[in-house]
Amino acid sequence: MVAHRNGTSLWRGLWWVSLWLTLIWMAGCHGPGATASVSAEQQEPEATAPATQGAAEEPKPAAEEVKVKAVRLHLGKAAGGRPRIAVEKDVCDLGEVGVDSRLTGQFKFTNSGNAPLVITGVQGCCGVTLKGLKAGDEYAPGQSGTLEFEYQALSIPNPKMARIVYLQTNDPDHKILGLTIKAAVVRRVDYKPEVLKLVLKQANAGCPDITLKSLDGRPFSITDFKATAGSITADFDPQAKATEFLLKPKVDMGKLEHNMRGRVSIAVTHPECKTIDLPYDVLPEFTVSPPNIMMFGLKPEKSVERDIWILDNYQEDFEVESVTSQKGLIKLVEKTKKDNRYQLRIEVTPPRREGGSTLVSDTLSVKIQNGQTLPIPFRGFYRDR
Repeated sequence: MVAHRNGTSLWRGLWWVSLWLTLIWMAGCHGPGATASVSAEQQEPEATAPATQGAAEEPKPAAEEVKVKAVRLHLGKAAGGRPRIAVEKDVCDLGEVGVDSRLTGQFKFTNSGNAPLVITGVQGCCGVTLKGLKAGDEYAPGQSGTLEFEYQALSIPNPKMARIVYLQTNDPDHKILGLTIKAAVVRRVDYKPEVLKLVLKQANAGCPDITLKSLDGRPFSITDFKATAGSITADFDPQAKATEFLLKPKVDMGKLEHNMRGRVSIAVTHPECKTIDLPYDVLPEFTVSPPNIMMFGLKPEKSVERDIWILDNYQEDFEVESVTSQKGLIKLVEKTKKDNRYQLRIEVTPPRREGGSTLVSDTLSVKIQNGQTLPIPFRGFYRDR
């Protein structure tokens, strides 16, 4: 029954279209010139030829051409016309690229359907800028288009980088089309060491020399050298250009003690490497184990004991001067020295619960004689009622 109705609607639509075409044809054939020709044919047959010839050579008005295009489009839709996006390649492989590189590429497509293709949306992703297309762009059957992109590589190597951008269209089979950008992001400038391991008890914090080397043979210059809080500096000539450099860092020990972890950033002019990002890590004088105290299933006013170890990383003798609690929930029960280590036994007494609270916190401070104070945070959770 449904098929019969659909068929009837289709034939009825075609009948109206045929009638429309007939009216357009009649309007073109029975204009003012043609009417004069018919009148002449009734009175004098010999006069009809010139009048008919003149009417045939007269061009169609622009309005009639618009009507004909509209009828053709209506016929295409009545016959099941539909857009179809055909992408030349849905994967663009940029190959091997350097960190910090900026590259361009494109995706070409064609409307292989028999109805207008409309772009309804364009969605980019991290590090990719799109251009050349926007929502509302329309492509006739057989017409081609291009989606252009610009990719900005990160400063971190990634041999299997992949980004996906999306096209939204009125193609019923490809309403959302994913297009993939691939690349192998590699270093063009190598550096050694990859991490600066620093120590407080050595001259210049034991900082090694830094070597920079071009891996593709292209020379470059060093334009800047920065470190966290200015804790590390280095001399360089921004006018010098070479494929390899040796830097001798200088450490500010005072600043370093307050910035035990940070980064060194070296700016260079290599076309496929703009910055060398070099982390540094300072071996602290003491290690606390565990670095923070966590307790679960606590009961109000019921004490729990725990051991804490203090280790001197430089194998030097030291003394624990005092152990204090910020809120008074923790007290030192026993202190035992073993070589360059201290074992501290502490006792935690949770207070009464207030309302529906489930968390209790405090900070334990261990003061080293003639040295620093080591803070140890405490977090405890009450047992469910």
